[in-house]
Amino acid sequence: MSGLKLFYFVLFGQSISLLGSSLTGFALGVWVYQTSESVMDFTTILVASTLPGIVLGPFIGSWIDRLDRKSLLVGAQGGSAAVIVILTALFHFDMLGFWHIIVLVAFASLFATVLQVGFSSTVTLIVPTDDLSKANAALGLVLGVVQLSGPFLAGKALDTIGISTILLIDIASFLFGLITLLVVSVPNLPKKVSQVRTSVWEEVKEGYYFLKSKPGVLGGLYLFTLILFNVSAVQALITPLVLSYASPSEAGLIMSVAGAGVLVGGGIMMAWRGPERRMFGILGAALAIAAILVLLPIFTNLVWIGFWAFMIMVLAPVATVCSQTLWQRKVPVHFHGRAFSLRNTIMKAAQPLGYLSAGFLYQSVFGPLMEEGALLAEVFGPIWGVGEGRGIALLISLFGVLSIFMVLLAWGTPAIRLADTALPDENLESSVKATA
Repeated sequence: MSGLKLFYFVLFGQSISLLGSSLTGFALGVWVYQTSESVMDFTTILVASTLPGIVLGPFIGSWIDRLDRKSLLVGAQGGSAAVIVILTALFHFDMLGFWHIIVLVAFASLFATVLQVGFSSTVTLIVPTDDLSKANAALGLVLGVVQLSGPFLAGKALDTIGISTILLIDIASFLFGLITLLVVSVPNLPKKVSQVRTSVWEEVKEGYYFLKSKPGVLGGLYLFTLILFNVSAVQALITPLVLSYASPSEAGLIMSVAGAGVLVGGGIMMAWRGPERRMFGILGAALAIAAILVLLPIFTNLVWIGFWAFMIMVLAPVATVCSQTLWQRKVPVHFHGRAFSLRNTIMKAAQPLGYLSAGFLYQSVFGPLMEEGALLAEVFGPIWGVGEGRGIALLISLFGVLSIFMVLLAWGTPAIRLADTALPDENLESSVKATA
């Protein structure tokens, strides 16, 4: 088994594992909040589940470039399973405490980062260059299915079988993913590029300086990180916006409609594979999403919100698939672990900053100033309206305007706009053959 068939087989096993993790993540969060009734405890666990992977990501990437890929993936999958086994045992014996969860989810974050970056960097060793876009689209489609179905299934499972059974299901899902890795032959890096004698820290710096030598790739990463900051802020605001004039069930419906957009967008990219000029796909989709963000919050109409949320999620896979394919083509395989880890660390760092900024700006500035008779209400009220939720609406539109500016800045920067043609494709095919 090789090529796309091998990729799909491994992806199937990982999708089952991801679904189990999604069930546990949602159920554990609900259980912690219901048990402690503390928002601070809940948010602390969220930080613990993301921060280790962000901070240690570049060093993890260096180890990924050093080690045998199959052993690495199997070890990470086994480590993730061990975390859930320990969590399940503590829960079963009524010994699970807050700090147990903090430590365990921190380790889970590290194993998940190894799996994510390791699998992403192994795709180019498995899949022929011409099929990279198709493989990346399939990966995005799977993530969309998990995003759409995981919380819904977890909510139903909590009401029927309880968290203890959910944890057992998660253990089974990890074992399934582990078995699919054990029974296949995963290609490895050629010996001449996989032998490493420098320190991990030196490798991290080497990876960064390598990316710096490709200004179109690194410059694009910085600009798209700023765009992700805006998108993250909008993600934090969209649910409160809908809840300002709709019920929780209607807000949930909007989220489900948006999740369906991911499936449609992923299906389109599997059939189309994106434009030949990958940067055009990235910038075009980003510009369309930014324009939608300006329009989306203006009207308090669920059909209006639902349609544009759906369109955003249809367009998102175009940008993500084109970006992933561009990186896989322009970065040599022996740099993939370091490069992809650095990319994840830089981009993911924008998310918590976006969340915090959105909350602060709304509560301290836009919320009060969009009340009846306030300063911003006098200027923007005729279009965005005044009163509850209208400060959120204006803030989302402004984040959209800022994103438009950033996309146009990227388009006006030749090194970024021409990155897919000015930078040579690395000889991925020969790397694959070298491992045969």
